[in-house]
Amino acid sequence: MVLAAQGESFDLLLGRRTYDLWSGFWPKAPKSPMADRLNAATKYVVTHRPESLEWGHSKLLTEHRGWRSRHQGEGRRGPDPLGSSTLTSALLEHGLADEALLLVYPVLLAKGNAFCGGTPARALALDSTQASPTGILVNTYKVVGPLQNQR
Repeated sequence: MVLAAQGESFDLLLGRRTYDLWSGFWPKAPKSPMADRLNAATKYVVTHRPESLEWGHSKLLTEHRGWRSRHQGEGRRGPDPLGSSTLTSALLEHGLADEALLLVYPVLLAKGNAFCGGTPARALALDSTQASPTGILVNTYKVVGPLQNQR
């Protein structure tokens, strides 16, 4: 279901922490459709620490503004940020994201990270939702704009 949402081939936009976590796992993961697609994807990594971007097909972006020029210049769906809550916050704050794909797992945790801590509130409109046989919900939202009437 997650692979279907991404399409046959896709690019990734990753923050440094997510890149470090994923590059330690996916290149060595057992062969699977998910591993194959993630390893084949071009990984655009937003970081000020360019050392050791060794996971195949990785490219450096030194700031999110580099994504703006790349995204606007190609006329096609750009790389999807996966994980990377800090990067996602910056993209939303600077108006560089027009869609949010939220996966909801049927697990309650006592503690965790805020999805977009520090980012001004945004209104989202549900575009689509799908439920997997295991209860995972894949929700696609369009970014409407700043949240109105906050109190």
